[in-house]
Amino acid sequence: MLPHERIEANALLPTRPRAVDGAMTRPDCPDPDAPEPGSAQWWLERAATENRRRPRDGGLSTTKIVTAAVDLLREDGVDALTVRRVAERLDTSSASLYRHIAGRDELIALIADHVMGDIRLVRTGRGWRADAEALMHETRRVILSQPLPPAVGRGTAGYGPNTLRLVDAALELFLEAGSSPEQAAFNTTTMIQFVAGAVDIQRSVAGRGPLGASRSDGFARLLASLPAERYIALRTAGAAYVAAPTDDVFAHGVAMFLDGVASRLPAPDAE
Repeated sequence: MLPHERIEANALLPTRPRAVDGAMTRPDCPDPDAPEPGSAQWWLERAATENRRRPRDGGLSTTKIVTAAVDLLREDGVDALTVRRVAERLDTSSASLYRHIAGRDELIALIADHVMGDIRLVRTGRGWRADAEALMHETRRVILSQPLPPAVGRGTAGYGPNTLRLVDAALELFLEAGSSPEQAAFNTTTMIQFVAGAVDIQRSVAGRGPLGASRSDGFARLLASLPAERYIALRTAGAAYVAAPTDDVFAHGVAMFLDGVASRLPAPDAE
């Protein structure tokens, strides 16, 4: 597999077998025992169902459905994301889509993983730290550009093939650096949470942008109006806090995180 190659949902790990003859149950007939969309069990059962399919050449597929859904999201936003609208975009019926997905929640889980396939896994040739830094910046780039709103994207578990591809790449880097399996697992989890959290803040209306903190007009006057004996540290460093650009803040956080990882690696001559 090439470092940048996306894993298509219907090619490896993609819909839960809740049906007869490979068709999915409709959302108005829910299965109380069905796993949560995006969970590990859900992806496992999707793989079993997809492996039983015998799609016609040029026929409807999970990949086509997800691609159409992503295009719809980018053009009309998350409120427009319905099975009916995606079906219209594919010039087919909702019933046809229900043979591949059980409803909107499953579609969102598939989209959330699909966009992670845009992450390019590239080795810099400059060692584990440079590779980890590049991976963090690349993951941030992709999540920032993905069409799902932060609150929606956070609602899906990370067990799809493209998300697992990212996790595997990060674990590999930290293991190669000399971390123990447990340390590599914590490093990877911390890395992903840091990047995702930074992106969530940046994408929010109260986030930080290229010119610093948003909605900060009047900050200096606000601070000056407060009692002189309070917020002493803010009076010293507040201007720098407000002015720090988002890219610089992210790069600083990456460096601090990787400094911490490096500080816990065994000494070069340690057995």
